[in-house]
Amino acid sequence: MPKYSFTAEELADTLTPGEVTSASGTLSASSPQAARKAVERSLRSRGYEPTGHITITQK
Repeated sequence: MPKYSFTAEELADTLTPGEVTSASGTLSASSPQAARKAVERSLRSRGYEPTGHITITQK
């Protein structure tokens, strides 16, 4: 599977209202769309709601 890097800006912390952060990393996925869905799902499972841009680029 291809590897992708991601940068997620403006993540609202649902556990600490008013806090905003960002995240970046890499993952393997079958397509850019699958990578985006995986990133969104992972962020939400950690208590963050994406409110800004998520950039996905193939490595």
